[in-house]
Amino acid sequence: MKKTFLLAAMTAALSFPALLSAAEPIEFQKIPKIMDKFDSAQLYVKKAVTLGRLPKQEELGKDFPTYVADGKDGYTLETNNVMSDNVVVASMDKPIVADVYNQWLIPKNVWTETYGALPTSTEFTPFKRVVPIKAIKIDAAMLELLGSEDGKTAVIKVSWDDKGMKVYKDGYLADYEYGIAPKEMQENYELAK
Repeated sequence: MKKTFLLAAMTAALSFPALLSAAEPIEFQKIPKIMDKFDSAQLYVKKAVTLGRLPKQEELGKDFPTYVADGKDGYTLETNNVMSDNVVVASMDKPIVADVYNQWLIPKNVWTETYGALPTSTEFTPFKRVVPIKAIKIDAAMLELLGSEDGKTAVIKVSWDDKGMKVYKDGYLADYEYGIAPKEMQENYELAK
């Protein structure tokens, strides 16, 4: 009985650190096999407009969830951030489902580099992305490099959420520090001309 308990306790203790490390977001910029792919990556431009607005006073300091399509005609939580006055709220112009939109926070300096000018109100207005992105498709081998546990998703390190950002097989990694889900890529981006 004591040997069985001791063996179970040792097994649990040895596997616990592995579980913790697997849950840690991966900084893909430190993986040479992934970064080498950006040398020959294609350039994409956003064909859809991005809606942008300034944060509302009552939102400051509160959680701001970002949802993406789950590939099953629904949505899933991608990241959760805290609203500050140093960000722009970005949104796709069409909902994922019903009244749930893919909305995310972008630091103001990144917004101006990407879209040109800052929004001037707390109401959404359309902006066209002025900077193309380099993006590489996420395949099974890349998911393995990113520490995927299910062969379908992985979590990458991002500057705006300590818990990281979920990326998906057949989605894309952009050369900055984020992922684009497959449905969002298909609907909102095209090859640069």
